[in-house]
Amino acid sequence: MLGTAISQAQWKLEYPLHSFVVSGIDFILKQEYNRADSLFRVVTNRYPDHPVGYLYRAAVMQAYNIDFDVPIEQGEFDSLLIIGKSSAEKISLPWREYFLGTADGYDAYERVERGDWFGGVRQGMSSASKFEEIIENDSSFYDAYVGIGTYYYWRSRKTEFLRWLPFVKDDRELGIRMLIIGAEQSEYNRFAAMSALVSIYLDSENYKQAETWSKRGLNFYPENRVFLWGLATALDRQNRSAEAVSAYSNLLENILRAHAPHPYNEIICRLNLVKSKAALNDTTNVFHHLKKLLSYETCSFPVNLQSRAKAKFEDARALLLKFENQRTALK
Repeated sequence: MLGTAISQAQWKLEYPLHSFVVSGIDFILKQEYNRADSLFRVVTNRYPDHPVGYLYRAAVMQAYNIDFDVPIEQGEFDSLLIIGKSSAEKISLPWREYFLGTADGYDAYERVERGDWFGGVRQGMSSASKFEEIIENDSSFYDAYVGIGTYYYWRSRKTEFLRWLPFVKDDRELGIRMLIIGAEQSEYNRFAAMSALVSIYLDSENYKQAETWSKRGLNFYPENRVFLWGLATALDRQNRSAEAVSAYSNLLENILRAHAPHPYNEIICRLNLVKSKAALNDTTNVFHHLKKLLSYETCSFPVNLQSRAKAKFEDARALLLKFENQRTALK
Protein backbone atom coordinates (compact mmCIF):
# COMPACT_ATOMS: atom_id res chain seq x y z
CA MET A 1 0.00 0.00 0.00
CA LEU A 2 2.88 2.36 0.72
CA GLY A 3 4.94 1.39 -2.29
CA THR A 4 6.08 3.74 -5.02
CA ALA A 5 3.27 6.05 -6.06
CA ILE A 6 2.01 5.90 -9.60
CA SER A 7 3.66 8.57 -11.72
CA GLN A 8 0.81 11.03 -11.87
CA ALA A 9 0.11 14.62 -10.85
CA GLN A 10 -1.55 15.00 -7.48
CA TRP A 11 -5.31 14.76 -7.64
CA LYS A 12 -7.13 18.10 -7.55
CA LEU A 13 -10.75 19.11 -7.93
CA GLU A 14 -11.69 20.88 -11.12
CA TYR A 15 -11.48 24.67 -11.28
CA PRO A 16 -13.04 26.70 -9.64
CA LEU A 17 -14.02 24.13 -6.98
CA HIS A 18 -10.35 23.67 -6.14
CA SER A 19 -9.93 27.39 -5.40
CA PHE A 20 -13.09 27.47 -3.29
CA VAL A 21 -11.94 24.51 -1.19
CA VAL A 22 -8.42 25.87 -0.69
CA SER A 23 -9.81 29.25 0.41
CA GLY A 24 -12.38 27.63 2.71
CA ILE A 25 -9.78 25.43 4.37
CA ASP A 26 -7.63 28.52 4.89
CA PHE A 27 -10.54 30.21 6.72
CA ILE A 28 -11.05 27.10 8.88
CA LEU A 29 -7.38 26.98 9.83
CA LYS A 30 -7.49 30.68 10.67
CA GLN A 31 -10.57 29.77 12.74
CA GLU A 32 -12.72 32.26 10.84
CA TYR A 33 -15.67 29.90 10.91
CA ASN A 34 -18.36 32.30 9.72
CA ARG A 35 -16.33 33.22 6.65
CA ALA A 36 -15.66 29.55 5.92
CA ASP A 37 -19.33 28.64 6.23
CA SER A 38 -20.39 31.57 4.06
CA LEU A 39 -17.97 30.53 1.34
CA PHE A 40 -19.17 26.91 1.35
CA ARG A 41 -22.79 28.12 1.23
CA VAL A 42 -21.84 29.88 -1.99
CA VAL A 43 -20.46 26.58 -3.26
CA THR A 44 -23.71 24.73 -2.47
CA ASN A 45 -25.66 27.42 -4.32
CA ARG A 46 -23.43 27.34 -7.39
CA TYR A 47 -22.87 23.58 -7.38
CA PRO A 48 -25.97 22.08 -5.73
CA ASP A 49 -25.28 18.63 -7.20
CA HIS A 50 -21.68 18.41 -5.93
CA PRO A 51 -20.84 17.14 -2.41
CA VAL A 52 -18.02 19.63 -1.72
CA GLY A 53 -20.08 22.49 -0.31
CA TYR A 54 -22.24 20.31 1.94
CA LEU A 55 -19.40 18.23 3.36
CA TYR A 56 -17.13 21.18 3.99
CA ARG A 57 -19.96 23.01 5.76
CA ALA A 58 -20.13 19.92 8.01
CA ALA A 59 -16.34 20.19 8.42
CA VAL A 60 -16.70 23.80 9.55
CA MET A 61 -19.28 22.77 12.16
CA GLN A 62 -17.02 19.99 13.40
CA ALA A 63 -13.97 22.28 13.58
CA TYR A 64 -15.94 24.84 15.61
CA ASN A 65 -17.21 22.08 17.89
CA ILE A 66 -13.68 20.79 18.54
CA ASP A 67 -12.17 24.26 18.99
CA PHE A 68 -14.71 25.50 21.52
CA ASP A 69 -15.83 22.23 23.15
CA VAL A 70 -19.50 22.76 22.34
CA PRO A 71 -22.12 20.21 21.25
CA ILE A 72 -22.69 20.10 17.52
CA GLU A 73 -26.11 20.90 16.05
CA GLN A 74 -26.78 17.28 15.21
CA GLY A 75 -29.82 17.78 13.00
CA GLU A 76 -28.10 20.23 10.65
CA PHE A 77 -24.85 18.27 10.70
CA ASP A 78 -26.54 14.98 9.82
CA SER A 79 -28.58 16.69 7.09
CA LEU A 80 -25.42 18.05 5.46
CA LEU A 81 -23.86 14.58 5.51
CA ILE A 82 -26.95 13.01 3.97
CA ILE A 83 -27.09 15.54 1.13
CA GLY A 84 -23.32 15.33 0.66
CA LYS A 85 -23.39 11.53 0.39
CA SER A 86 -26.34 11.61 -2.00
CA SER A 87 -24.47 14.09 -4.20
CA ALA A 88 -21.26 12.06 -4.00
CA GLU A 89 -23.05 9.00 -5.42
CA LYS A 90 -23.55 10.94 -8.67
CA ILE A 91 -19.92 11.87 -9.38
CA SER A 92 -17.15 9.78 -10.89
CA LEU A 93 -14.38 7.78 -9.24
CA PRO A 94 -12.15 8.30 -7.32
CA TRP A 95 -13.86 11.41 -5.96
CA ARG A 96 -17.08 9.50 -5.33
CA GLU A 97 -15.37 7.12 -2.92
CA TYR A 98 -13.29 9.92 -1.43
CA PHE A 99 -16.29 12.06 -0.49
CA LEU A 100 -18.31 9.07 0.70
CA GLY A 101 -15.36 8.07 2.88
CA THR A 102 -14.99 11.64 4.13
CA ALA A 103 -18.68 11.81 5.09
CA ASP A 104 -18.44 8.48 6.94
CA GLY A 105 -15.32 9.75 8.74
CA TYR A 106 -17.09 12.90 9.95
CA ASP A 107 -20.06 10.78 11.02
CA ALA A 108 -17.81 8.32 12.88
CA TYR A 109 -16.17 11.09 14.91
CA GLU A 110 -19.48 12.63 15.94
CA ARG A 111 -21.00 9.28 16.89
CA VAL A 112 -18.07 8.55 19.18
CA GLU A 113 -18.34 12.06 20.68
CA ARG A 114 -21.97 11.48 21.63
CA GLY A 115 -21.28 8.00 23.05
CA ASP A 116 -22.40 5.87 20.12
CA TRP A 117 -19.26 3.74 20.04
CA PHE A 118 -20.76 0.93 17.96
CA GLY A 119 -22.01 3.38 15.34
CA GLY A 120 -18.70 5.21 15.37
CA VAL A 121 -16.72 2.01 14.78
CA ARG A 122 -19.08 0.95 12.00
CA GLN A 123 -18.81 4.29 10.20
CA GLY A 124 -15.05 4.40 10.77
CA MET A 125 -14.67 0.99 9.12
CA SER A 126 -16.85 2.12 6.22
CA SER A 127 -14.74 5.26 5.77
CA ALA A 128 -11.46 3.36 5.90
CA SER A 129 -12.60 0.75 3.36
CA LYS A 130 -13.41 3.48 0.84
CA PHE A 131 -10.03 5.16 1.29
CA GLU A 132 -8.29 1.78 1.02
CA GLU A 133 -10.01 1.14 -2.29
CA ILE A 134 -8.84 4.50 -3.63
CA ILE A 135 -5.22 3.90 -2.63
CA GLU A 136 -5.21 0.37 -4.02
CA ASN A 137 -6.20 1.80 -7.40
CA ASP A 138 -3.94 4.86 -7.25
CA SER A 139 -1.34 5.32 -4.54
CA SER A 140 -0.82 8.96 -5.56
CA PHE A 141 -4.22 10.01 -4.17
CA TYR A 142 -2.55 11.34 -1.04
CA ASP A 143 -5.61 12.97 0.52
CA ALA A 144 -7.03 9.48 1.13
CA TYR A 145 -4.00 8.62 3.30
CA VAL A 146 -5.07 10.99 6.06
CA GLY A 147 -8.42 9.47 6.97
CA ILE A 148 -7.16 5.92 6.79
CA GLY A 149 -3.96 6.73 8.70
CA THR A 150 -5.97 8.26 11.53
CA TYR A 151 -8.31 5.27 11.57
CA TYR A 152 -5.46 2.73 11.64
CA TYR A 153 -3.78 4.39 14.62
CA TRP A 154 -6.85 4.87 16.80
CA ARG A 155 -8.36 1.48 15.94
CA SER A 156 -5.15 -0.19 17.07
CA ARG A 157 -4.86 2.10 20.09
CA LYS A 158 -8.36 1.32 21.31
CA THR A 159 -8.00 -2.44 20.79
CA GLU A 160 -4.51 -2.84 22.27
CA PHE A 161 -5.97 -4.83 25.17
CA LEU A 162 -6.88 -7.49 22.58
CA ARG A 163 -3.41 -7.60 21.04
CA TRP A 164 -2.84 -11.15 22.24
CA LEU A 165 -5.49 -12.37 19.78
CA PRO A 166 -3.96 -13.54 16.47
CA PHE A 167 -6.40 -11.62 14.25
CA VAL A 168 -5.98 -8.22 15.97
CA LYS A 169 -3.24 -6.25 14.20
CA ASP A 170 -1.22 -3.35 15.55
CA ASP A 171 -1.35 -0.80 12.71
CA ARG A 172 -0.28 2.23 14.73
CA GLU A 173 3.08 2.68 12.99
CA LEU A 174 1.47 2.17 9.58
CA GLY A 175 -1.13 4.79 10.45
CA ILE A 176 1.57 7.27 11.48
CA ARG A 177 3.53 6.66 8.26
CA MET A 178 0.41 7.28 6.20
CA LEU A 179 -0.33 10.48 8.09
CA ILE A 180 3.22 11.73 7.49
CA ILE A 181 2.75 11.11 3.76
CA GLY A 182 -0.54 13.01 3.94
CA ALA A 183 1.07 15.87 5.87
CA GLU A 184 3.80 16.20 3.28
CA GLN A 185 1.97 15.52 0.03
CA SER A 186 -1.82 15.79 0.27
CA GLU A 187 -3.61 18.64 -1.43
CA TYR A 188 -6.47 19.41 0.97
CA ASN A 189 -5.78 17.44 4.17
CA ARG A 190 -2.21 18.48 4.91
CA PHE A 191 -3.02 20.34 8.12
CA ALA A 192 -5.63 17.80 9.20
CA ALA A 193 -2.80 15.25 9.02
CA MET A 194 -0.50 17.51 11.07
CA SER A 195 -3.22 17.96 13.69
CA ALA A 196 -3.79 14.20 13.84
CA LEU A 197 -0.05 13.62 14.26
CA VAL A 198 0.08 16.09 17.16
CA SER A 199 -2.75 14.24 18.93
CA ILE A 200 -1.21 10.85 18.23
CA TYR A 201 2.27 11.80 19.43
CA LEU A 202 0.82 13.30 22.61
CA ASP A 203 -1.17 10.12 23.13
CA SER A 204 1.92 7.93 22.60
CA GLU A 205 4.01 10.21 24.86
CA ASN A 206 6.39 11.09 22.04
CA TYR A 207 6.37 14.72 23.10
CA LYS A 208 9.32 15.80 20.98
CA GLN A 209 7.51 14.77 17.81
CA ALA A 210 4.32 16.43 19.08
CA GLU A 211 6.34 19.62 19.52
CA THR A 212 7.84 19.28 16.03
CA TRP A 213 4.50 18.86 14.27
CA SER A 214 2.87 21.62 16.33
CA LYS A 215 5.62 24.00 15.25
CA ARG A 216 5.23 22.93 11.63
CA GLY A 217 1.56 23.82 11.78
CA LEU A 218 2.27 27.11 13.52
CA ASN A 219 4.77 28.06 10.82
CA PHE A 220 1.79 28.36 8.48
CA TYR A 221 -0.98 29.30 10.94
CA PRO A 222 0.61 30.94 14.01
CA GLU A 223 -2.76 31.66 15.65
CA ASN A 224 -4.28 28.20 15.23
CA ARG A 225 -5.36 26.97 18.66
CA VAL A 226 -5.02 23.27 17.82
CA PHE A 227 -1.30 23.73 17.22
CA LEU A 228 -0.91 26.23 20.08
CA TRP A 229 -2.45 23.69 22.48
CA GLY A 230 -0.24 20.98 21.03
CA LEU A 231 2.94 23.00 21.49
CA ALA A 232 2.13 24.11 25.04
CA THR A 233 1.17 20.58 26.09
CA ALA A 234 4.26 19.03 24.50
CA LEU A 235 6.58 21.51 26.25
CA ASP A 236 4.75 21.04 29.54
CA ARG A 237 5.07 17.26 29.41
CA GLN A 238 8.78 17.52 28.64
CA ASN A 239 9.11 19.52 31.89
CA ARG A 240 10.39 22.52 29.95
CA SER A 241 8.48 24.76 32.29
CA ALA A 242 9.85 28.16 31.25
CA GLU A 243 8.98 27.48 27.60
CA ALA A 244 5.61 26.07 28.66
CA VAL A 245 4.84 29.30 30.57
CA SER A 246 5.52 31.30 27.42
CA ALA A 247 3.44 28.94 25.28
CA TYR A 248 0.48 28.92 27.68
CA SER A 249 0.64 32.72 27.99
CA ASN A 250 0.50 33.05 24.21
CA LEU A 251 -2.37 30.57 24.05
CA LEU A 252 -4.29 32.39 26.79
CA GLU A 253 -4.12 35.68 24.89
CA ASN A 254 -5.44 33.88 21.82
CA ILE A 255 -8.30 32.25 23.75
CA LEU A 256 -9.37 35.58 25.25
CA ARG A 257 -9.47 37.17 21.78
CA ALA A 258 -11.63 34.33 20.49
CA HIS A 259 -14.60 35.14 22.80
CA ALA A 260 -15.53 31.49 23.31
CA PRO A 261 -19.14 30.59 24.21
CA HIS A 262 -17.96 29.27 27.61
CA PRO A 263 -14.70 29.60 29.58
CA TYR A 264 -13.63 25.94 29.87
CA ASN A 265 -10.56 26.28 27.63
CA GLU A 266 -9.56 29.48 29.43
CA ILE A 267 -9.84 27.62 32.74
CA ILE A 268 -7.58 24.80 31.56
CA CYS A 269 -5.06 27.21 30.09
CA ARG A 270 -4.86 29.39 33.21
CA LEU A 271 -4.53 26.32 35.44
CA ASN A 272 -1.75 24.81 33.33
CA LEU A 273 0.00 28.19 33.20
CA VAL A 274 -0.07 28.40 37.01
CA LYS A 275 1.28 24.85 37.36
CA SER A 276 4.14 25.62 34.97
CA LYS A 277 4.93 28.76 36.96
CA ALA A 278 4.84 26.75 40.18
CA ALA A 279 7.42 24.35 38.76
CA LEU A 280 9.71 27.38 38.39
CA ASN A 281 8.85 28.76 41.87
CA ASP A 282 7.45 31.78 40.05
CA THR A 283 4.38 33.21 41.79
CA THR A 284 3.99 36.21 39.47
CA ASN A 285 0.28 36.67 38.67
CA VAL A 286 -0.65 33.21 39.97
CA PHE A 287 -3.24 34.66 42.38
CA HIS A 288 -4.77 36.65 39.53
CA HIS A 289 -5.04 33.58 37.31
CA LEU A 290 -6.49 31.34 40.01
CA LYS A 291 -9.04 33.89 41.23
CA LYS A 292 -10.10 34.67 37.67
CA LEU A 293 -10.45 30.96 37.01
CA LEU A 294 -12.54 30.42 40.15
CA SER A 295 -14.80 33.34 39.23
CA TYR A 296 -16.26 31.06 36.53
CA GLU A 297 -17.69 28.53 39.00
CA THR A 298 -21.20 29.87 38.45
CA CYS A 299 -20.94 29.66 34.66
CA SER A 300 -23.00 27.25 32.64
CA PHE A 301 -21.02 24.52 30.88
CA PRO A 302 -22.09 21.89 28.35
CA VAL A 303 -23.18 18.67 30.06
CA ASN A 304 -20.10 16.75 28.93
CA LEU A 305 -17.81 19.34 30.57
CA GLN A 306 -19.56 19.91 33.90
CA SER A 307 -17.77 17.23 35.92
CA ARG A 308 -14.42 18.10 34.35
CA ALA A 309 -14.90 21.79 35.13
CA LYS A 310 -15.76 20.93 38.75
CA ALA A 311 -12.51 18.95 39.06
CA LYS A 312 -10.51 21.87 37.67
CA PHE A 313 -12.09 24.26 40.19
CA GLU A 314 -11.14 21.91 43.02
CA ASP A 315 -7.60 21.71 41.67
CA ALA A 316 -7.44 25.51 41.49
CA ARG A 317 -8.68 25.94 45.07
CA ALA A 318 -6.01 23.54 46.31
CA LEU A 319 -3.32 25.49 44.46
CA LEU A 320 -4.65 28.80 45.76
CA LEU A 321 -4.52 27.51 49.34
CA LYS A 322 -0.97 26.27 48.80
CA PHE A 323 0.21 29.65 47.49
CA GLU A 324 -1.58 31.53 50.29
CA ASN A 325 0.10 29.31 52.91
CA GLN A 326 3.47 29.93 51.29
CA ARG A 327 2.88 33.68 51.31
CA THR A 328 1.86 33.58 54.96
CA ALA A 329 4.96 31.59 55.90
CA LEU A 330 7.19 34.20 54.31
CA LYS A 331 5.76 37.06 56.37
